[in-house]
Amino acid sequence: MLVNLASGAHPSATFPCNHLINTAWLHVDAPGIRAKEQSARVRWAAPRREQAVEQLRQAVQTEDWAGLFEDGKTLLQVQASWAAGPERCAMLQSLCEEVHAERVLEVGSFCGVASLAMAESLPGGVEVLAMELDPFLVEYGAAFRWKSPAGHKVFTAVGPAQHSLERLAEQARAGSSKPFDLVVIDADKAGMPGYLRIIWDTPGLLSDRAVVCVDTTPFKGQPPKRYVRFGQAERWVVNSGQAEIDALRADVAATEGITGMEGDGLLVIRRS
Repeated sequence: MLVNLASGAHPSATFPCNHLINTAWLHVDAPGIRAKEQSARVRWAAPRREQAVEQLRQAVQTEDWAGLFEDGKTLLQVQASWAAGPERCAMLQSLCEEVHAERVLEVGSFCGVASLAMAESLPGGVEVLAMELDPFLVEYGAAFRWKSPAGHKVFTAVGPAQHSLERLAEQARAGSSKPFDLVVIDADKAGMPGYLRIIWDTPGLLSDRAVVCVDTTPFKGQPPKRYVRFGQAERWVVNSGQAEIDALRADVAATEGITGMEGDGLLVIRRS
């Protein structure tokens, strides 16, 4: 009888190199279950686990987002580049560790790459609250989130960020919720200053050690397929959000009691 210690739907996750036994298989005798003495050389490697974050990021990069928009699946024609890259995720994970984050908020989570990356870097009992307008994108990311042991730490509020933030502000003022230690704002540029104002000005919404990160990458969209199909690509106009980004930078610089540092497309805001 062949002895195979791997089990379940993915045996290689338990014992990834058990198929590399060389020269002879191990056998046992029934009913005594006494192993025959046979020469067997085993090449061993530590168990490996595919990262749900990387799986999700790769799926986003290869998805036909233009086609999904044309089919009415997504509310907007999203771009694969909206997903947080490895450098962005590493930076957010570092900030989580720096402030000893116990509660994290992400405004504009897209498919949830950054949210899941932060959740995987945080200890048990920590909550990551993600806000996303499009329910399709939330469901898309959920299929990968639950592959991660940290997936249960991520909660998503679906709908307009303004409404979700106003509900959070009410809870904070009532003292019925814990403050956030890290906030990431990566949503529509037009609404960004208002989101920051609610988060920063609402008593109890931020902890004393809180850090707020605002994405400062201008939007660069592609014209929808229907514009290209009818030779009207040049007529498609999109607001890059650069004016809003510049105004927010100026507002942060002029506000007493806070400091802002920028890097990797993020404006990191702290109390002075």
